[in-house]
Amino acid sequence: MIIMNTEKRDSRLHEILGRFAGLKIAVIGDIILDKYIYGKVERISPEAPIPVVHVEKEKYVPGGAANVAANLATLKGRSYLIGVTGKDKHREILLERCKDLKIDTVGILVDPGRQTILKTRVIGMNQQLLRIDYENTDYLVSNFSQNFSERIREIKPDAIIISDYAKGSVTKSLIDSMRQYSLNTGIRLIIDPKPKHKKWYKETGMITPNKTETESMVGFEIKSSADFLRAGSILRNELQSEIILTAGPEGIYVFNNDKMPHHIPTQAREVYDVSGAGDTVVAVLALSICAGANLVEAATIANYAAGLKVGKVGTSPVRLEELNNLIMY
Repeated sequence: MIIMNTEKRDSRLHEILGRFAGLKIAVIGDIILDKYIYGKVERISPEAPIPVVHVEKEKYVPGGAANVAANLATLKGRSYLIGVTGKDKHREILLERCKDLKIDTVGILVDPGRQTILKTRVIGMNQQLLRIDYENTDYLVSNFSQNFSERIREIKPDAIIISDYAKGSVTKSLIDSMRQYSLNTGIRLIIDPKPKHKKWYKETGMITPNKTETESMVGFEIKSSADFLRAGSILRNELQSEIILTAGPEGIYVFNNDKMPHHIPTQAREVYDVSGAGDTVVAVLALSICAGANLVEAATIANYAAGLKVGKVGTSPVRLEELNNLIMY
């Protein structure tokens, strides 16, 4: 095995980062608007044993597939977001936030029978106290998948990410269409999965499950490095796809087709919030591969980015300058 010294490796990673700008990545999936309510907690309610939050500020940020698109944008890629929202005020807020990030939103369609998915998190004492979800998880009718596929053909992206949060936007017909498009064009397809759709993902190219999703898909608890290796190998063989298994404090495990697994230790320094880390990983993987990285190099850069992400509160995207600086030092 050839081991590259740290200086040469980092130089190579910087070279890859330098090619991110302008790469066209399309994200299809469940679009979510995240709302954060921040406040002080100074007393317990007399009505129930719960904290009383004195609200100091609120903010809205793109979530779900929109958070993947946000990470692509802050990493200097050309980000195209495709999905569905309701026709409501939360759609308008989401579109405004996407506009601020220069995300292309032409592919965001309206379903009058749905509401825009909203997740509200209440933050106090530097931790999340409560989450409130407004959502409709019924599967979209087939004409939406057809519209999504048409938008992809218009964009001609360098890679396609399917961000599956199991909220109804990702259907079997959509995945089948994107699999065939990827086979016909050679354009990379990367899926951030949900276990309930496991059977749909076969031969789609690359799957990026986290530990919990992997446990659900393989049917056993992961307690050790040996378990990670066994689980990832099972998924690779069952789904006939490359597997990037994000293992939290254990880092990332890479399962290439017909190659030995590769383990990349974590780069996290201090963990504040793991929400959105998977979105960051899949965005960085797509950009890195399109920029010429091999799978281990792409996963190494993604691992650095995940370390940055979990050091932030909320679904704040990682910026290219931050990533460059982290790898430099």
